[in-house]
Amino acid sequence: MSALELPGRRESWLTAAATLGGYGLILTAMFLALFVLPYVAFAA
Repeated sequence: MSALELPGRRESWLTAAATLGGYGLILTAMFLALFVLPYVAFAA
C-alpha cells in the first residue's frame, strides 16, 4: 500500500499512535536533558 492511498481505520490509528509515541519520546528526552541531567550534575 502506497503512502498516497487513503488509510483505513486500523492504519490511521497506528499512525496516530506512532506519532504520539514519537512526540512522547522526544518530550521525555528533552525533559531529561533540560531538567534531570543538570539536577544530577549539581547534586553530585
